[in-house]
Amino acid sequence: MTIKNIRIYEMTILFFVICFFNTASAQHRGDNLAFQGLSIPAGNGVKAQAMGGAYTSASGDINALFHNPAGLSGIDGLEFSIEFNSNDKAWQENQVYRPARQFVNVGFILDGLYVPDPKYNGWYDYEAFLEDTTIAVTEPALGKDFYDEDVADWQRSKNDFGLNHVALAVPFKLANRSFVVSAAYNKKYQVRDYDRNHTHLVPHPGFTYYEGLFERVVDPADSTRMYWSDYERERTGKLWDMTFGFAMQLSKNIKLGLAMSRLSGETEEAQGLSRVAYFDLVSANIFRFSYDTLDTRTTGTSEFSAMKFKIGTIFEFERINIGLNLSPGYTLKRDWNNTTTTNSPTMQSETITESGQDELKVPFSYALGLSIHPVEPFTIAFDMRNTNYSKAEFNFAQGDSTHRGWVDQTIYSFGLEYSPWEWLSVLGGYRYLPEVYVPDGAAIKDRGPAADSFSFGVSLKLFYGRLDAAYEIRRLKYYDSYLSNTNYVMEEMNRFLVGYVISL
Repeated sequence: MTIKNIRIYEMTILFFVICFFNTASAQHRGDNLAFQGLSIPAGNGVKAQAMGGAYTSASGDINALFHNPAGLSGIDGLEFSIEFNSNDKAWQENQVYRPARQFVNVGFILDGLYVPDPKYNGWYDYEAFLEDTTIAVTEPALGKDFYDEDVADWQRSKNDFGLNHVALAVPFKLANRSFVVSAAYNKKYQVRDYDRNHTHLVPHPGFTYYEGLFERVVDPADSTRMYWSDYERERTGKLWDMTFGFAMQLSKNIKLGLAMSRLSGETEEAQGLSRVAYFDLVSANIFRFSYDTLDTRTTGTSEFSAMKFKIGTIFEFERINIGLNLSPGYTLKRDWNNTTTTNSPTMQSETITESGQDELKVPFSYALGLSIHPVEPFTIAFDMRNTNYSKAEFNFAQGDSTHRGWVDQTIYSFGLEYSPWEWLSVLGGYRYLPEVYVPDGAAIKDRGPAADSFSFGVSLKLFYGRLDAAYEIRRLKYYDSYLSNTNYVMEEMNRFLVGYVISL
């Protein structure tokens, strides 16, 4: 591309941004709004959450409705449950650039170790270096953990407090069999998705999919223009389930259950791409740098909806319970309305309003649970929940040739309950929570990064019911690896839950 064609190229890029801003997707290089924030449910039932979510084989508890409806069986009186939770989440990222033999100062500039003077806009790199006698490259921070918050390029936090669920369960007998019906209004997803990339590059010189990028840079009269922007995306909101459950005691050792849920809710979202500068890459190690301005911002809302079913069973023996919960596939719909505004000093501001419906066809999933009562005061529980998201189908209103699908998710849970007295239970748990996306440059392409979740809590029997309290800390660490840089990402969540179950 010759320099005289730069304006045409920039207009082409602008047209692409305006027309396809809602659909182009690439994890952590600037993925656009789709179904982010909906990969891991919020989690209901204080006692269950304190035990790491290992509740597929639990029975006789109204909160079993959220894990395995067969567990409603065993309730022998009317039960009402109400639950609240406080949720604090934090994000941070540390981008570390590695200057290579080619375009050495590009890495220094992107990492903030060298800040060019605007008066040298459009100069060759070596010309600015010779002219600017004050030029200096700051030494990077050494000796610290790359995930240490002291070296993070950016940090973000958000907190929330509110209702988690209300639920009611009513037992009855019919034809000498025991049945339970239940209904709940519960928070399915606490959506708080945030991503930022201060060095959003188009094209990205360090991503292996762009191999051959510099092969065209062979003549000083030609150049490849690489745009540097500041990218930010955020989605917040709550999605709620209206859930109905039915359970029966089929035989002495077998319990069956069925649940139906209607998911609905709205999120607010925003996405921005603010141009910082551009690099004209010339020959093997020569470039021109210029500050630039082109701001594109999208704001809007999404309404989500779905209808889901669960079929569960529990095999109950003297010291061992085995639970199985099956969830047939369903379709999650996203109806979105977005407004995109583009501003540039060299062209007139433009606003585009768009709407559409995207669909995510979630495949069949299952949960298998085992609880053991080795001696009377102890209960040990294990769960495995699997969803083959690699078979999920995404349908976008505007199409998306760059979308990368999700990967399979298998969640492992472990829980422990110790009851030294009849009125007190001490609870603890651990969960292995893998994500559904694969970081850039990951060696294993079919597995997402996993968060570690540790929880503990107490359950007190008093005043015609049970008071439950739990605390969970969850931490996710991973990195995106490129030829040019590595981005170290950490997300941390601290969650406190309290609930009361009234038994009559």
